[in-house]
Amino acid sequence: MSNVELSSFNMYNVEVLPSKAFATIFGMPFEGKEGEMRDTSYNEHVSIELNGLNRLLACSIKEKLCQESPSLSENCIFQVPSTLRRRNENNYVPNIVSIGPFHHGKDRFAQMEKMKLWYLHCLLGRLPLSPEKTLEQFIETSRKHASCASGYYAEKVNLTEAEFVEMMVIDGCFLIELFRRDAWLVPRDKDDPIFNTSWMHENLYHDLVLLENQIPWFVLRHLFDLTISTHEQESDFLIKLVLKFFETMMLMTVPAEYKSRGREIKHILDLLRSSLLSSSLDIQPTDTNWELFPPVTDLLRAGVKFKKGSPDDILSIKFDNGVFKIPPIKIRGNSESLFRNLIAYEQCDRYCTDKFTSYAVFLDCLINTSKDADLLCEERIIIQALSTEDVSLLFNGLYNDTLVYDFYFGGLSRKVNEYHRSRWSRWRATLKRDYFGNPWSISSFVAAILILVLTFTQTLFTILSY
Repeated sequence: MSNVELSSFNMYNVEVLPSKAFATIFGMPFEGKEGEMRDTSYNEHVSIELNGLNRLLACSIKEKLCQESPSLSENCIFQVPSTLRRRNENNYVPNIVSIGPFHHGKDRFAQMEKMKLWYLHCLLGRLPLSPEKTLEQFIETSRKHASCASGYYAEKVNLTEAEFVEMMVIDGCFLIELFRRDAWLVPRDKDDPIFNTSWMHENLYHDLVLLENQIPWFVLRHLFDLTISTHEQESDFLIKLVLKFFETMMLMTVPAEYKSRGREIKHILDLLRSSLLSSSLDIQPTDTNWELFPPVTDLLRAGVKFKKGSPDDILSIKFDNGVFKIPPIKIRGNSESLFRNLIAYEQCDRYCTDKFTSYAVFLDCLINTSKDADLLCEERIIIQALSTEDVSLLFNGLYNDTLVYDFYFGGLSRKVNEYHRSRWSRWRATLKRDYFGNPWSISSFVAAILILVLTFTQTLFTILSY
């Protein structure tokens, strides 16, 4: 046996004696009965040593065992999985401001940390108690709910309790002050860069809808209640304030409304999702089979017509007798980040259904090229602030790397495909397009029919005359 082989085998610090098996394998001399006795003693020694090592390793693994599931039922703020974020990282990470623990303390947000502290200073200056007393109230309330708030985060929060409470107070007060200033409920300072520079406002729209950039809604609500004024006593005033801030970013062409239906808001992104799908949250479709269908241009060739539907509910899409009725939506620069973070939220949260992801699948089916987007823009189904080429690129592959268990538009997709495969619908569409597309075509078609009838009549009379 080579020195390397002996050294490798002797990792357990036991004496290595050549046995009959070793002698056979490595061509070593075998010592007969005396060697066999030594071999037995050696095997017992190795067995004892290995048993001890096994016990040590078993104890080590036992100490590493998780006492509870790493995914808790209250988890609702997640870091976006790498399978979703790998296509475009920028749609999931903040540009200028960190909210919550996942991006807290990063150097590139240092300037906005100063902005947060200035906003908190302005907020404290308007309240009746001294800043110290008011801050004590904020801290007492936030510390009381710190354990519950940390449970909202699916990943471990690497902050002490004091750091976590401080972060919640500063971030929560910043958001409340921002929403109030946006609605002109409190004065805007002439030196406030957020409202003096459009690029900051636009980046805030992006940052505050990110799944990774959220704090629990109940933290916001408690801080808001401690700073509430006489004209803010309405029960859902904070909800309306937040929806007012995101009004230009929302996909609906009419102001969004939130209908609670007894459910608790988890965070700002959850509020936006609930408002977008408010009329459809409780509706469970009967046919949830995932069935893709052709894009707009192919459907038009089969005679399908597109009309603008009711703007109140973007999921209220109908297809009947070859007519698509689709609620109008607004598409602007930040729409992709909103779409992708809503989809990521549905993919991560066990209590979220796949309704918004299904909506993304539906739009991706309809819009394959810029021509498809053009046709929907002509019908005012899409109200865009982007080029139709950018709109088509946005929806192509929007749901890649996702899994849809219950496809909300399964029944509708099946009806569309049945109509598209129907020969009569294709023949009717071809006839209308080729022969009734303009007055000249209609005249030519009628003339051809008349000539055919006259020819047939003449032939019939000729035959009868004989």
